[in-house]
Amino acid sequence: MPHADELGGWVAQQRWYAGKSHEPRFRLLDTQPAPHATRYLLMDDAGARPVLYHVPVSSVPTAPDTPALISRTAEGCEIDAAQHPPFAIATLEAMGVDVSRVTGSRVLTGEQSNTSIVFDEDGQPTIILKLFRTLHDGENPDVTVQRALSAAGSPFVPKFFGSLDAEWPDSGLEGGVARGTLGFAQEFLPGVRDGWAIALEAAREGRDFTDAARDLGLAVAGVHGALGRTLGTADGGAEAVAAAEVTWRRRLMLAVAEVPAVADRAAAIEAVYEAALARPWPRLQRIHGDLHLGQVLAVPDAGWRIVDFEGEPLRPMHERAVPDLPLRDVAGMLRSFDYAGAVGGASDAAAWAAACRAAFVEAYAGADGSVGLDSVILRALVLDKAVYESIYEARNRPTWLPVPLAGIDAALAG
Repeated sequence: MPHADELGGWVAQQRWYAGKSHEPRFRLLDTQPAPHATRYLLMDDAGARPVLYHVPVSSVPTAPDTPALISRTAEGCEIDAAQHPPFAIATLEAMGVDVSRVTGSRVLTGEQSNTSIVFDEDGQPTIILKLFRTLHDGENPDVTVQRALSAAGSPFVPKFFGSLDAEWPDSGLEGGVARGTLGFAQEFLPGVRDGWAIALEAAREGRDFTDAARDLGLAVAGVHGALGRTLGTADGGAEAVAAAEVTWRRRLMLAVAEVPAVADRAAAIEAVYEAALARPWPRLQRIHGDLHLGQVLAVPDAGWRIVDFEGEPLRPMHERAVPDLPLRDVAGMLRSFDYAGAVGGASDAAAWAAACRAAFVEAYAGADGSVGLDSVILRALVLDKAVYESIYEARNRPTWLPVPLAGIDAALAG
């Protein structure tokens, strides 16, 4: 069993550790037995909000000095269990997946917030397991949404195979126990590329991307339609409008204080917000919540798949499950086209992005499943997204600030 300080030191070095801006203050909340491993639930109390980390650990006789190695003991080595195939396969089996043909597993590198394990069946990669590293009370939206879409037969998401939950102590909840998702398994899609990489390449080479944007519009509409049918809708009434108004104005006020160029445009932005708030709003429903070109995968000869339905990373988990405007997803993709054109270095980035936006919106509006495409509300959502981006870029990447500012100008121009 690794010492808590030793385990915490290892966690703090991982890519999925979310507290890199502060000195961690870990405490061991719980330990739980698991096949071929022990689950350690480690709470970091040092940030603005406590974060619970999921750290399964396996004991093995020997292990090389790799990032998976947590500690060495007199009996052997303690390693990250995700890297231990017997644990990975047993976890997959606990999700209700048939593992009789599984011949091996491997961890994907480069993950930022979770750990993904790919499984081979008869030598071919067919299943991917996403192991959540931060745990929250309640089912993870990625599971809720992908399971519903897969059960509805949506062709625009990978097939969902199963998930695994656990309980742990939580003194802040009635009953003192939380229950949440440890991970889930879905279809592995070989040979895919994410939409961001493809769009950047097209922009850099000056190639037209409107056919791809049009197909994306169809895919997003299809997902919205299936989510509305399977998970239901809610009234977009006065309460929802008032909540949006608070969010928009708070974000704009912050941007005005930090970004002089936004302050110069504040009155015009306010006018668009006022017009959108006065409109009758469409019904609300479950959405992706953080849609951009990096969240879509191009499958060779099989179109687009939309992934990562966890929602906006900085929002509390319970807020990500609240019904929202489908147009928020549309706005996110439109802003992503602008970034792709600018970052990819298209010779006329504004024209390249505008063509993509027009193709996407036209396809979405005319597709089966599209929801309430009100141009006034969409314009306000695009502006709100660009205002948020301006704050982020001013703080973190000042040389990129012209990208959201250009997006604000384009939206104001209609």
